[in-house]
Amino acid sequence: MTTPTSATPATLPAIVAILVALALAPLVGEIPWWATGAAGTFLAWRALGVRYLGMPSRAVRWLLAGLVILLVLAHYHTIFGERPGFSFLVMLLGVKCLEARDRRDFVMLVLLGYLALLGDLLFRPTLLMGLGALALIVASFVALSVIAQPQGPAMRARWRQGALLLLLAVPLALLAYIAFPRIAGGLWHGTPQPLGQVGLTPVLRPGSLAALLSSRAVAMRVIFQGSRPPREVRYFRAYVLTATNGRSWRAGAPLARPGTTGGVPTQSYSVLLNPTGNRVVPALDWPLAAPRGGMLEGGALVRARHIIRRVVRYELRAAPVRQAALTPAARRQDLALPADLDPRIRHLARRLARGAGGPRAIANRVLSYFVSHHFVYTLTPPAMGQDPTGRFLFTVRAGYCEDYASAFATLMRAAGVPTRIVVGFLGGEFNPDGGDVIVRDRDAHAWAEIWVAGIWRRVDPTAAVAPTALHEGVGALQLLLAQRAGHYSIYRAWWGGLTHHLMLWHDAATTTWDNWVLDYNWQRQEALLQRLGWRNANRVSLAVVTLALLILIGSAIKAMGGRTRPPSDPAHRIYERYCRRLARIGLTRRLSEGPVDYATRAARARPDIQAEVERITRAYVATRYAQDDGALADLRRQVRRFRPRRRAGRGNPSRRRP
Repeated sequence: MTTPTSATPATLPAIVAILVALALAPLVGEIPWWATGAAGTFLAWRALGVRYLGMPSRAVRWLLAGLVILLVLAHYHTIFGERPGFSFLVMLLGVKCLEARDRRDFVMLVLLGYLALLGDLLFRPTLLMGLGALALIVASFVALSVIAQPQGPAMRARWRQGALLLLLAVPLALLAYIAFPRIAGGLWHGTPQPLGQVGLTPVLRPGSLAALLSSRAVAMRVIFQGSRPPREVRYFRAYVLTATNGRSWRAGAPLARPGTTGGVPTQSYSVLLNPTGNRVVPALDWPLAAPRGGMLEGGALVRARHIIRRVVRYELRAAPVRQAALTPAARRQDLALPADLDPRIRHLARRLARGAGGPRAIANRVLSYFVSHHFVYTLTPPAMGQDPTGRFLFTVRAGYCEDYASAFATLMRAAGVPTRIVVGFLGGEFNPDGGDVIVRDRDAHAWAEIWVAGIWRRVDPTAAVAPTALHEGVGALQLLLAQRAGHYSIYRAWWGGLTHHLMLWHDAATTTWDNWVLDYNWQRQEALLQRLGWRNANRVSLAVVTLALLILIGSAIKAMGGRTRPPSDPAHRIYERYCRRLARIGLTRRLSEGPVDYATRAARARPDIQAEVERITRAYVATRYAQDDGALADLRRQVRRFRPRRRAGRGNPSRRRP
């Protein structure tokens, strides 16, 4: 028997208040501060302040409940909906804590805490939140055990029992995961999630992309079908910028939708896009068709039909080249330059274009100009002032990708070549643990496209100046610069490698969670069932199978409901072992004999073991009837040592004639 826990009914309010507070903690930041603040105040009052302030009266509790309703209505003008409903629930949980007095109230609080857990998962459906929810469920089992049996087993035994209950539910959960029909869109599809730190905007100005270098936030994860393209050709386009005032670039008039070039190889891939708060879906090269739930716009841009407020999955197919039509209005837009452009820029463009054989030759001369005049690629570009392009070309000659793309596009337009800027992501990091490519905010990039013989051709001026950034990524370039500066010791290299590997492992687990939990829709369930051998599954057949399984499981539970196992009694098991050892020497216990009478008869028949028999009997009686837990260890020790032997030459005394 385990020792009783130290938990008493007086500690139940504190235990339940802590459990409810842990369930409400993830909602901080998702609902108004006054809602979580009020709930925290009520919980602290119940857990700590009752002994000083006393329990509030019924009138005070009704007043607080009315105030809760008024606060929610004043802020949201309704109590229905996700955030209004959970704000209302959170504060009512605090008020309920103030009136909890008996076990029934505490059980009700624990059950209401499950609703708070549901809110945690709705607002933050991450892998860590899922693991935290499982831990809180086990903790709730422990709390219910303490409520039901305050003087029951020790806490360690209660935690083992709670974990066992959770494990017993795993088979049923897996069955529901596989067979229960998915609702349209999934549980989280209508629930806004925390927006990611995707810093791409439809406006490009000096420093706008360089500001993202310190961000390791994941923008999206890409899973390629078949061979994975090399890093230097993984360009994901998000915005096409055609209008400039000399200081910034932005989207201009709507662009024409390009047509497909026949006979070119295609690349199929999937995108797991984190919440962004906009409709942009970065797409590789030139997408061939709009994905499910998206649309294809001019400039080969993919847009979602609704604002992306959750993790979404898109299936896309891309081609490296696409034809397009350039109308006279579009040509004028792609050649437009501000009237106050630095005259030196126009003079340089004319000089570079003189004698060139076409747009490609002019582009090569501009790139050669960057190299021959020792332009520098820097991760900390200087301020460019009011004339960023002129200052970059003739004074600073150092900048980040947006500076090179802007300067290149300006020179090409001044030379008479239609040019535009594309903003998106470049490369990404392959994760061998998950098999996907992780694209982070710091992979944001800007490049140019020039019009050549009816096709928009990509030109990346950054590649001419800093090929390391193109082939190995910004992270590798940052490491190289730190090593050259002597700021990267062996310890930092070892620690950085370890944390990076752990980060990749965590990201692989997150990708699996996003694929099989957040994005587990009917299509993925159908694919899983086909993999398991059910070829023609549909929602109707799944519903029938689920109903049949529920009936079968319910019947089995009902059939086994009356078959309860007797509670385990360690003292009785130890005493039975002692009785079996006495039976081996002929002293079998009679059915009508109690422990004291049995000991008296055994001591009279075998005076040589009288002392041991009396000690064992006293320990057993103290354990069973006096609830002396210290005697249990003594009983176990005495029986372990008790090894009676038969007397030589004597028969079984219980079988002798009287």
